[in-house]
Amino acid sequence: LSLHACFEYEETINFKKGFSGFVEITYTVPLNNKSDNTVIKFLPIYEDDINNRINKGLFSKNLKIKDYSLKYLEKNEKELNPIFQKKARVNYKLEFNDLAVLDGVLLGSLFVKKRSNNSISIKREFKSVLKPIDQTSTTGEKKILSESTRLLGEGFIAFRVNFPLTSECRSSKGDISLGSVYYKLPLVD
Repeated sequence: LSLHACFEYEETINFKKGFSGFVEITYTVPLNNKSDNTVIKFLPIYEDDINNRINKGLFSKNLKIKDYSLKYLEKNEKELNPIFQKKARVNYKLEFNDLAVLDGVLLGSLFVKKRSNNSISIKREFKSVLKPIDQTSTTGEKKILSESTRLLGEGFIAFRVNFPLTSECRSSKGDISLGSVYYKLPLVD
């Protein structure tokens, strides 16, 4: 585990026969030094807050959190002057009968299309929050982008999809092996 990264996110989708299964979500987030709350608001650290985020309002998904764990990570002695003294690592699972129910729960946008030949197509999209620097960028915008890029540093988002060994998988990203596809996206290019 590298504590140099400001933020790490890993998600593993495990399919069973019939496209039901569970997703395991693990992330490390920096904490506010005074309040011990996450500074990345869309990734809460407390089970009640996670439950409220995934089961909110009219579009409640009635998902049940399983195997929740929270571990506080202290400052690594090797780090030089880290901005965030404390971080937390959160892990939990969500079971699903239909993967599409996880749209709005998982990072990015999730598009699931079941096909008549007992196959499924999954598409994920992620929007960039960092706009490129151009000649019209102000000095302040350049400083904000530079600091954001530095803080994101070695941060990443990693995805794994596990499926029955008798299944066939094709992917435009990542590494495909027997029963699995894996890809890792750095937060900074």
